[in-house]
Amino acid sequence: MRVAITADVPDENSPISPIFGRCAYYAIYDTATDKLEFVPNASAMYARGAGVQAAQQVANLGVQMLITSGIAGPNASMVLEQAGIQIINSFQGTIRDAVEAVKSGRIQTGPLPIPPRPYTPISKEEELKMLEEEKEYIENRLKEIKKRLEELKE
Repeated sequence: MRVAITADVPDENSPISPIFGRCAYYAIYDTATDKLEFVPNASAMYARGAGVQAAQQVANLGVQMLITSGIAGPNASMVLEQAGIQIINSFQGTIRDAVEAVKSGRIQTGPLPIPPRPYTPISKEEELKMLEEEKEYIENRLKEIKKRLEELKE
């Protein structure tokens, strides 16, 4: 089974990213080979539709489970569920912690029939927190991009 874990940096000791559609990487853990690889998120910088595009990328990577420390948005969740990908939201810890949870069976693995769930709106406080985290992430990415542009111009 292949598991995607949201990541902001390609390091197994880094915290799991709370942002599914705009995280910089997906840590892909393969239970059959016990290998972990980092794949850049091709849609991280999309102006619109990043979650849906990210869900399609994850599905194309042959993933059966997604682990994030935040929540996958409603549109991305719909695409993931249609692809038969189990979604584990709000997992706290590092990428290594998530891999160990899968290995130890603390997270149930395997092909599971996932019935469609009705969309439950999140609270105003949860949405504010999620948007503040996304804003901070985008601001940091913009700083990195500006710095890299300046380096390339020199």
